[in-house]
Amino acid sequence: MRDLAVVILFVFLIFATLRKPYIGVSAWVWIALAYPAGWAWGFSTSLRINFTIALLTIISYVFYKGKPKVNFDGSTVLIILFWGIAFISTVTTESLLNDTVWQKFSELSKTIILYFVAILVLAKKVHLDTLIWSIVLAVCSFAAMEATKYVISGGGHDIAGLYGHILGDRNDLAVAINMCIPLIVYLISETKHKYLKLGLIALLVLNVVSVVGTSSRGGFVGLIIIGVYFFIKSKKKFLLSVIVAISLPIFMTSVPSQWSERMETVSSATSDDSFVGRLWAWKISAKIANNNIFGNGFYATQDPLAWRLYRDEIDDFGFIYTKPVPASKPPKAAHSIYFQVLGDLGYIGLTIFVLLLASMYLRLQRLRKLAKLRSMDWCYNLCSMLSVSVIAYGITGANVSMAYFDLFFVLVACSLVIEKIILANDVPLTRGGLIDE
Repeated sequence: MRDLAVVILFVFLIFATLRKPYIGVSAWVWIALAYPAGWAWGFSTSLRINFTIALLTIISYVFYKGKPKVNFDGSTVLIILFWGIAFISTVTTESLLNDTVWQKFSELSKTIILYFVAILVLAKKVHLDTLIWSIVLAVCSFAAMEATKYVISGGGHDIAGLYGHILGDRNDLAVAINMCIPLIVYLISETKHKYLKLGLIALLVLNVVSVVGTSSRGGFVGLIIIGVYFFIKSKKKFLLSVIVAISLPIFMTSVPSQWSERMETVSSATSDDSFVGRLWAWKISAKIANNNIFGNGFYATQDPLAWRLYRDEIDDFGFIYTKPVPASKPPKAAHSIYFQVLGDLGYIGLTIFVLLLASMYLRLQRLRKLAKLRSMDWCYNLCSMLSVSVIAYGITGANVSMAYFDLFFVLVACSLVIEKIILANDVPLTRGGLIDE
């Protein structure tokens, strides 16, 4: 039955994509994040759904008459450079995981293609809204289902993504949810239908519960930061303070003891075995970058050769002491977007990655001001929420290996499309920021 549902959906998406390429972009993103093949077990799992939709989106764009103007900027240049460094690193790697490295490079290349198709196709508010709905439905609906199970089980259900998916790990899922929570807030602000708005509010609450239910320490820290941001921006601080004061004791008494114990390890991270393992990986990432200008290729710290070469050199490396790495310990993932890129692509790759994050955030701040001057409220709201998503990714990403996450590149594309829409607005501005009469 599930296979039949997947096939019917597939046929519908093909038809919609051929008619309107922006639907194809949204379907492309939804399939990548929702992983519909993971819900079925029969013949539909052999269908190359995402490849087909991606190909048809490109074909549809080629024959689409109302093509928007191409508008590249600094972020696009940085993404091209990032891909170039990744290519050089992949070609020159001496990793024992060579086949896996090339596979990851292929995945990154597909993500970059998605970015370019998005900035070429998307040009209107309805395009962006459709894309944001697809993201929210992909990530947040799954998170809401998991949160419901978590609540019904009294905290006994372990929240994690689908096995084999990019969000299969609970820490990765927590990061994705934190990135999407601001997008739910944007949809709430733009939705006029009463019951749909109430549904989105319920979805927001369940996603907050879902982050808690993942027991991800990084995800919980990110959630607190997002909450502080909304508190600072809120005009009803007293009401929110009362709500938090009432709900926090109830929350602390209702969560399972294992959750509280795990969160308490944040204050004693250096004595936690899991965190010590991450410190080992981070130090090895730095050692790899020190000796290889383009890094060691993807999965740098998980390469048995690199791990074996550098594990005995990190005891006194860096300002944080770590106990020696036992010879029996297998290689560990970087568990940080920054150290992941550092080990994979070297200092040049890390510099480009950080610049990409910073340039996107600064662009969004600039566009917020411009949208406010031009009374484009929806652009102002979307820029504000995308800024929070970037902050959520930049902070919670310091705890996971998600440097090449599709959603991040899609949000970069959204920021560029917003700029294109605002600049296309026919209301001119003076240098002083006043609207010309």
